[in-house]
Amino acid sequence: MRSETRIRVMEVVARLGYRANQHARNLRAGQSRLIGVFYSNPSRNYLGEIQIGALQRGNAEGFSIAFEHLEEGGPPRGGAALAGAVLIPPLTEDQALMASLMEAGTPFVRLSHTLAEGEVGHVTMDDEAAAQEMMRHLIGLGHRRIAFIAGPLSHPQSHLREAGYRASLAAAGLSVDESLIARGAFDYESGLSAATGLLGRNPCPTAIFASNDDMAAAVLAVAFRSGLRVPQQLSVAGFDDTPLASVVYPALTTISQPSREMASVAVGMLLDKRTSESPEKAILPYRLVVRETTAAPEV
Repeated sequence: MRSETRIRVMEVVARLGYRANQHARNLRAGQSRLIGVFYSNPSRNYLGEIQIGALQRGNAEGFSIAFEHLEEGGPPRGGAALAGAVLIPPLTEDQALMASLMEAGTPFVRLSHTLAEGEVGHVTMDDEAAAQEMMRHLIGLGHRRIAFIAGPLSHPQSHLREAGYRASLAAAGLSVDESLIARGAFDYESGLSAATGLLGRNPCPTAIFASNDDMAAAVLAVAFRSGLRVPQQLSVAGFDDTPLASVVYPALTTISQPSREMASVAVGMLLDKRTSESPEKAILPYRLVVRETTAAPEV
């Protein structure tokens, strides 16, 4: 590099406050500049946020990001060597996958609240507390007959969100009506089935809390087809605050999960890892977003 060009470059570096990531530099000196993101989640809206976060962080550090759908229990397909991997729920609990990554010497980070053998670290938010905050919002509006659409049993977050729902009812002195709990698969189609069953009950719930936005959007569709006015006759709440939540009508009250930021932090953990240190843990904040689908029940 010519001396005058180098001077101009260093002036820009100083002005921007850039600091070299030594681990990323070391990885660049090796053969792999590819980070794999493995997923088995049906929600395209959630995965879109994950992809944006991972791509932004990886590309900023000079790495490419490859996304691969895996069936639970299935090993990643052969291909280029990876500098690291990010596991998205429910693959965060896939012991066979983690074992294959450890055998290959591939560092990995999980979007999970638990510690796993061999991980560089994990990134999470407090799903149970977030569900409790949504329930306090609904109960505070005066709802007492609140239905819940849980996620699949294979997702740890499903259990935490359901635990938050149950704990909130108990804290308010309300009994849990098991007939008001339906199980979905974190996709729109399963939300349609769950909502149809819940809204067919007599008496009908005055509110439905779905444990992701895709299923909550399905509740809105079933309510519309049934002639129910939202939020006057039925309040609807979701979880994740994906772009879907703000484009459906009425706009969805939901929990904002920082999915994009979680993916970015996970990629950053791979780049900043130190083999001599303990696994890292990052807990990112959630936020209750009140929009147009929740209100006090009609008397």
